[in-house]
Amino acid sequence: MSRAVLFSGGEDYTDPWHPFADTSVELASILRADGFTVRTVTRVDDLDTLLQSSDLLVVNAGGGQQAHPHDPRLRSALADHAGGILALHVAATLLPTGDFWEERLGGRWVRGRTMHPARGEMRLLRDADVACADLPTVIETIDEAYSWLRVDADARILFRQSYADEMHPVVWTHVTRGRRSAYCALGHDVEAYESPAVRSLVAGLARWAHGADGARGV
Repeated sequence: MSRAVLFSGGEDYTDPWHPFADTSVELASILRADGFTVRTVTRVDDLDTLLQSSDLLVVNAGGGQQAHPHDPRLRSALADHAGGILALHVAATLLPTGDFWEERLGGRWVRGRTMHPARGEMRLLRDADVACADLPTVIETIDEAYSWLRVDADARILFRQSYADEMHPVVWTHVTRGRRSAYCALGHDVEAYESPAVRSLVAGLARWAHGADGARGV
């Protein structure tokens, strides 16, 4: 059975806007339903230990405006992880100093540019260049529509959303030196995971990041 470690905000990394404990319960449920064993941790020390025996890291935590005191240890743990990574929502804000996280993830939240309108109805459109029968052409949910994320030219954009007359990438996959990463900007709160299409998307991204390219991957 594939082993996943879910790094959740709530202890070492937390903020007043995201119910990390609740959304991490939803993520763990999605992963377990798809055949993963899941260990959820909220401290970098525990993450560092468990990553040595895991196949997939799922990140559901974010950083603030400035560097976090735990950033050096988190960066070290991530750099040593040879398996896949699936990052959700505010995880794009982590490790704001240096290029490491952006290079691994294939993009990031850019302070002073990236933003989102008020949480509400959100419509994701599958990118025109993506031909995959397992991905719907449209996903509708309730969430924050992240806009003007910075995305690497080598990333494979799967879904975009429209805001201010522009199409903004919100879901992508990326490979760096043979290591797989997937990012999905969805996941602000529990309601964001109520859509069966969103749950299926997250499961497919996890499978892909883990290395499973079968008919049900992305």
